Amino acid sequence: MDKHMEELFEDAQLFIDSELSRTKEYNRCFSANLALEEAMKTQFGPEAHELLIEFLNSYYEIERFNCLHYFYQGYLAAKQELEEQKKS
Repeated sequence: MDKHMEELFEDAQLFIDSELSRTKEYNRCFSANLALEEAMKTQFGPEAHELLIEFLNSYYEIERFNCLHYFYQGYLAAKQELEEQKKS
């Protein structure tokens, strides 16, 4: 991945600071996620909970790559659109 693109991605607004993170839908999903995590901890114990947390941390890293991909695709689409506008 282009180093400049990674820098732009890192400089983007954090999700937690976004308007989307304050929506009812997001809060509903987040609350459901926390409830499920707590239920799994209760049902399967702290060792299983630790494994779950490790799994989620690695999964979040995978999702970061997905986000970086779509960020880059958006950048390329905007760049192409700007170039096409300049030709017109």
